[in-house]
Amino acid sequence: MDWLIALQKRYEADEAEHTAVIKTFVNNSVGVADHDKFIDVLKDRFDKRNHARCCLKDIKDIMDKKVPIVEENKCNCK
Repeated sequence: MDWLIALQKRYEADEAEHTAVIKTFVNNSVGVADHDKFIDVLKDRFDKRNHARCCLKDIKDIMDKKVPIVEENKCNCK
């Protein structure tokens, strides 16, 4: 269980990082808006944040014994 807790904390940190970048891009885009790959970077961060959230849900389900650890991952995230 300690390994799952460590993994959970890593995904929580990933989610926080990607959320912070998204907020910065959306709320304070001065100097970022002229970035030629603005949409690509924003999409990438949304995708990574959603992946972290999906993994956190899976970890919670495993820890709550709602699903076995070896069950196929049904998450549609990549």
